Amino acid sequence: MLNDDKIRLMNEIALFEKKERKRERPAEVFFRRDYVAKHMLQSFFAWTLSYGLLLGVVMLYILERILNTVDVMEVVKYARTGILIYLAGLAVFEIITVIVYRRRYAAAVEKREIHYTKLNRLKKRYEIRDRIRDLGKEGGRNA
Repeated sequence: MLNDDKIRLMNEIALFEKKERKRERPAEVFFRRDYVAKHMLQSFFAWTLSYGLLLGVVMLYILERILNTVDVMEVVKYARTGILIYLAGLAVFEIITVIVYRRRYAAAVEKREIHYTKLNRLKKRYEIRDRIRDLGKEGGRNA
């Protein structure tokens, strides 16, 4: 006889393992701090590359003005402004990265716990079925 609850539970477990396993994997493989640090490092390189490319475009745009004035103080002012913009943007980018990836990690941990709860529930159902089967065999032998 088929048990609808057990079939539904097995189906949910299988669907989770097929679809959600990839998103839940960081909670198994990494500690939260390592997971967030890895993504912070990636975002650092992404921001630096993006800012470098943007700075190159801006430099090409204002290069004529800089070369015409050839004032060291103005060049220093542009450099200081560029560094401040880079550091401020990097700080904002890293804060956003920390917030986003902490939430993703927490969601992965929550999904993993739900998955393990379902696995334990299924295991208990099989244990109960085996106990009932063993009791039935023992009852048949004693009679």
